[in-house]
This record gives sequence, C-alpha cells and structure tokens, in this order.
Amino acid sequence: MSEPRRRLSPDDRRNELLALGAEVFGQRPYDEVRIDEIAERAGVSRALMYHYFPDKRAFFAAVVRAEGERLFKATNTPPKPGQSLFDQLREGVLAYLRYDEEHPYGAWAAYVGMGRQDPVLRGIEDVDNVRQADRIVARIHAAAGEELDSKVERDLRITVYGWLAFTFEMCRQRLMEPSIDVDQVAAACAHALLDAIARVPGIPAPLAAAVAGEHR
Repeated sequence: MSEPRRRLSPDDRRNELLALGAEVFGQRPYDEVRIDEIAERAGVSRALMYHYFPDKRAFFAAVVRAEGERLFKATNTPPKPGQSLFDQLREGVLAYLRYDEEHPYGAWAAYVGMGRQDPVLRGIEDVDNVRQADRIVARIHAAAGEELDSKVERDLRITVYGWLAFTFEMCRQRLMEPSIDVDQVAAACAHALLDAIARVPGIPAPLAAAVAGEHR
C-alpha cells in the first residue's frame, strides 16, 4: 500500500526516494525491483519518479552514489594527537563496520548492486576508492614525516587500493555473519595494511620504524 503523499522540497523528496531505494535494493536483487514499486511505496506518481530519475539504472546508480557519500563521511575519523597509524586504521575500519550495522540495507545495496561490469557503477566505485586512498595515503605521509619518492608513493598507493578491496570484503563477510567480532575484523585489517606497507621497497626509515613498532 502506498504512503499518503506529503509535501516535501525537491531535495527532501529526492533524498527520501534514495533512502527507500537503498532499503529495497538492499533486500532484493536488482532485477526483481520495479521502479513503479518505489513510486507507489513513496506515495508519488510514476511521472514524478521519472522526473528525478530517468530509469531504474540511473536510480540505482544514484542510490549507490548516495551511500558512498554517507560512508565516506562516516569513516572520516581525524587522527588524535599522538595516535599511532595502527590505531588510526583500526578506528577507520570500526567506523565502516558501525556504518554497516546502522545502515544494513544501504550497505547491501552498495555491496551487491548490478555488478561491477556496469561502467556507471564502476565509475562511482573508482571515485570512492580514490577518495579513501587519498585519505589513507595522507596518513602514511604523516607517519613518514618526509617526502616520499615517486616510485615508493606509487607502490604504496597500489598497496592501499588492494587493501581497500580486502577490507571491503572483510566488512561484507561481517555483515553476513554478525557474530564475528568487530574488534577482530578491525585489528586484522589494520595489521594487514601495516604488513603490506612494510614490504614496499624503499620506504623511508621513519615510516619503516613506525610500521615495525606498531605492527605487533
């Protein structure tokens, strides 16, 4: 049954539709969702739905983009004075896991989607990865305390991209099996990146010492 229609600003209406889309796409496969169903549940006309989103693919892409924005903000955990790189990474992963707990449907919508072969969704994922990688590489720079050689920075960035995929899957597994301890997942992810950083050839001595001291 549709909800009674309420007067909302265009931005509020769009955000409401995106939140509803995250809930629906997070519960059922993409192919089983009809955009008419979203309109009916939101209490809006089909024409209004298509005014905001030209088709289901565009709607789903907007849902994934919105979830990515929310996740990026949720995982913004500025370092505290004197906080180790390990603790910074661990806190970021814990924020990711908390986001999944608080927004399970939105998280699933972003996890399963239509598949990464879709160029629009792939582009959204690439943007999200670049932003997260930039944030982490900045923390690595701070731990190094000096400029990094261009080749070393390239290798570190590649390592961070690989780690993001690893962490993404660890968090997805935890969403499927909530009995897995969040501290265990967060510590495992943080240790995994420190271990990978230590294996990058040519990292400066301060960074090597910081990683060795924290990676126990």
